[in-house]
Amino acid sequence: MIHIGFIGAGGIARERHLPNLAKIPGVKVVAVANRSLASGQKIAKDYNISEVLDDWRKLLSRKDIDAIFIGTWPYMHKEMSIAALEANKHVFCQARMAMDLAEAKAMVAAAHAHPRQVNMICPPPTRMPFEPYIKQLIASGELGTITAVELYAVGGANLNQTAISWRERREYSGNQILAMGIYAETLNAWLGPYEDLSARLATPIPTKTDPTVNGGAPYPIQIPQVVTITGKLKNGALIFEHHTGLATDKSSPGARLTIWGTNGTLRYTFSNTIEFAKLNHPLTPVNVPASLQRNWHVEEDFIAAVQSVQQGKPWQVSPDFDESLLYMQKVEAVHLSAATGKAIQPADL
Repeated sequence: MIHIGFIGAGGIARERHLPNLAKIPGVKVVAVANRSLASGQKIAKDYNISEVLDDWRKLLSRKDIDAIFIGTWPYMHKEMSIAALEANKHVFCQARMAMDLAEAKAMVAAAHAHPRQVNMICPPPTRMPFEPYIKQLIASGELGTITAVELYAVGGANLNQTAISWRERREYSGNQILAMGIYAETLNAWLGPYEDLSARLATPIPTKTDPTVNGGAPYPIQIPQVVTITGKLKNGALIFEHHTGLATDKSSPGARLTIWGTNGTLRYTFSNTIEFAKLNHPLTPVNVPASLQRNWHVEEDFIAAVQSVQQGKPWQVSPDFDESLLYMQKVEAVHLSAATGKAIQPADL
């Protein structure tokens, strides 16, 4: 039996993690520590968790807990992940990885110091369900040499000037910007990391008011609301990205990735439609076979890795802390490029 302790069981824990863990034989969530006892008691009642603790550190001292799920905002990820690893617990950490690159590197160092403890960052849903098909298509050479990539991630989540989410508060989310990290991780998995990049950032709505934040006084927004990135991937392709949370119309919002090669083109409207065109042919929808699809198996992947450790076998998950470090390098490079006006090589950071 694998016993799990939960820190910060919020929305995604309710939506995915707790229901999916309950379906896995030999797994039990035995304790939860939330920001408040009341919220912890509510989640415990709803998901049949036997104990509610008032301090997350008490989970780490428990010998009957094998793994820790960390569902807090990024501002606590480094401290909790390192503490859990040092307590010889396996660690599943909700995305995004950390506040900044320095914190991410500290998490990687702790993971390397405890190689028999599984470490995993929750993968983005953008990698599902068509990642097997996209990886196979790229590896097969059917696209030819990849020459150019465009990514658009457009929404209107940042328009409301009288409500401030935690994602707009730097003290909670650090250097993370919009969904840029989600798509950075997806690009890394499919196409590889940037060789160099140049970025521009803008915050057209510089202050907001929210009665629950800063006593209702104007609050300075330090998280960019519009981002453009240009650069070159290590595979040689040129790339352009546009991210915004300020789309005011009903037609623009959505996310789309286009990959051009010398022999073909792939266009993916995330979570919706994949289109492919051979040389000199129009884009047409692809009916991706079930054998090349993989839906959400995040919790099963983590538990399988823990079971491998218990059986003395090698373990593997995607993404682990090392893999996630790549997108944290990109996030850091975006901020540094915008601040200096220079092209940055993320791998050098």
